[in-house]
Amino acid sequence: MKNHPATLNVQLAASACVFNLTKQDLAAGMPVRLLSSVTQLLLEAMRTFPNHQQLQKNCLLSLCSDRILQEVPFNRFEAAKLVMQWLCNHEDQNMQRMAVAIISILAAKLSTEQTAQLGAELFIVKQLLQIVCQKATQGVVDATLKFTLSALWNLTDESPTTCRHFIENQGLDLFIKVLESFPNESSIQQKVLGLLNNIAEVGELHVELMVQSFLDHISSLLHSQEVEVSYFAAGILAHLTSRGKDSWTLSPELRASLLEQLHAVITKWPPPDCEMVAYRSFNPFFPLLECFHTPGVQLWAAWAMQHVCSKNAARYCSMLLEEGGLQQLELVHTHPQTHKDVRLLAGSILESLQRHQARTGQHAHTHCSRHLPPPQ
Repeated sequence: MKNHPATLNVQLAASACVFNLTKQDLAAGMPVRLLSSVTQLLLEAMRTFPNHQQLQKNCLLSLCSDRILQEVPFNRFEAAKLVMQWLCNHEDQNMQRMAVAIISILAAKLSTEQTAQLGAELFIVKQLLQIVCQKATQGVVDATLKFTLSALWNLTDESPTTCRHFIENQGLDLFIKVLESFPNESSIQQKVLGLLNNIAEVGELHVELMVQSFLDHISSLLHSQEVEVSYFAAGILAHLTSRGKDSWTLSPELRASLLEQLHAVITKWPPPDCEMVAYRSFNPFFPLLECFHTPGVQLWAAWAMQHVCSKNAARYCSMLLEEGGLQQLELVHTHPQTHKDVRLLAGSILESLQRHQARTGQHAHTHCSRHLPPPQ
């Protein structure tokens, strides 16, 4: 492949050999450096012969390997773009499932900047929404739908541009349709609500979410028996109510009711058995911790932080210290306006951070609080 990059027959035969060698357990025993070189050659072949269906298929089949996608270093950003380009030009159902699976995994591995750059390509969001629309219309819950929702969820994470593309392409109406189409599918609800959390993190898009019918759906899902579903519904409400009464465009009574429900529901959540969400950073949570006028909002942020820090201390305690979370949590913990439920969770997170520091010797960075109210 390396010596004959422009010879189709060589690339076709070689890419088929790569698939046959990596599809079995043989890949597990191969050196990472070798797999890395081979993966880059596959990407080069995809780029050189974009319209040759069998070659593209061979390369996609080879890429769809857990070992390669998770452990092997290669240009994931380039790979995601190439796979998306293939997806936009082909309708093979089996390959479509594989392509969106690859994209959903790659998107989670990209940096925030790369994710934003990828999601900024309007055709990518459009194509993924088209697949979701197709599945919702057919009433089909399958791997393709789940992978596509995961891909959109990852691409909108801390990426306001991608979130805007989602809204501009009628994504909100479509996702309401998905919730209505699959009312008993908690795995679908979780992915839909997870993405809508990302939308709700973007302040300028709040006006798009201030729709009574949408909030009725979210309010209903807040009371789901599945913690994973209730959690993400709560996150949407926390973000929408966090900016104060002046930014709320619906009835004040609705806002007050939602905040009351939010607080009550969170206090009843049992600790989940596993880590139910992954975060790139805690930056979206810091403004919520400063909402002393709405303790339900603070409570959701504190519960989220406590959950991931308790399930994966090595990653999240380290992240929290690096991003200046220690200082803000100490302020919340000692502030006289802090609700007792919030104080309890803040104390629990601080204990986790202290244990992590004792174990690792990691120092805390300083976080600049924007608008903490003075003690009264």
